[in-house]
Amino acid sequence: MFNKMKINKNYTSIFTSSAALAAASMIGTTQAASVIIGNWDSNNTSSHANFTISVAADGNDWVYSWTRTGNLDGLGNTADTLSFDLRSSAFTGSSFDTVSGDLTLGTSHDYTLGGTVTTPGQHFGPGGDVDNNQSFQLSIENIVYTSGDGGSETAVFNGFSGISVYANPGGNNTYYFGTTGAEVLVPAASPVSFTTTDVLTVTSAQAGERFRDTDFSFEVEVVPIPEPSSAALLGIGLGAFVLRRRRA
Repeated sequence: MFNKMKINKNYTSIFTSSAALAAASMIGTTQAASVIIGNWDSNNTSSHANFTISVAADGNDWVYSWTRTGNLDGLGNTADTLSFDLRSSAFTGSSFDTVSGDLTLGTSHDYTLGGTVTTPGQHFGPGGDVDNNQSFQLSIENIVYTSGDGGSETAVFNGFSGISVYANPGGNNTYYFGTTGAEVLVPAASPVSFTTTDVLTVTSAQAGERFRDTDFSFEVEVVPIPEPSSAALLGIGLGAFVLRRRRA
């Protein structure tokens, strides 16, 4: 009799643990869908990759406000909305420390009033290109995602992953990508291959470098709302577990 009771108790333990784990795994499973933006130039100021875009000056910078509505999470509802701001900045007199590997940005360049470019052009950088010791920087701000079906979804920026150079990509020009521990690259071809980064900072060691066609992306992360059966299974499993603990 004692052995029989012990075996039944073990079966109960296995059932309650398995039920709770199964229900929890169904509730907590995360899915993801990518929103990819490729080959964007700074003179694309109205639309790109199914986004609507507007641009405005903010201090010395251009700020591009992007909005897209559609089935962004892959779940079928076409009322999902993703919006964000892309800030484009430029600098003159930047310097690279060959000992530490760090790059120090120079003086902020006025894209809108103080330079030769008064409206966004196709290329990034002061004056429409990047001369020796000049930099440009791209960053993403103010990400807002709204789910069309009321789900608990978020959009995460994956980073900048590519850019093209249109001056001399033949393998003899040096560029610095980043600031702290900057990558020193001498690309043999365009587009330039660099480590994906949340803030893209590019500095040239030569004159007249022209950069455009940047790539970046977002990940829409979806945590499904549990079906009633899953929630019930979790309740049964947890309830049985509590009851078993009381009897132990």
